Amino acid sequence: MADWRSVAKAFALADGHIAQKEVTVLRTFLLADGRVSRSELDFLKEIKAEAKSSVQLLDDLIADCEKLVG
Repeated sequence: MADWRSVAKAFALADGHIAQKEVTVLRTFLLADGRVSRSELDFLKEIKAEAKSSVQLLDDLIADCEKLVG
């Protein structure tokens, strides 16, 4: 089975730009249980750093996740 990080990274960075659609999907799944792990937050920061560009919503998601890291 594929590693979730690899699959999610390929999805988010497919065209080099993280758009609203990708952020919406990431938000839905990462916040589904109301908690965010350090690994999940690190993943968001990693894809932001690797993206050529991203929407402001990604920064908003990262900020929301930083408040929930447990």
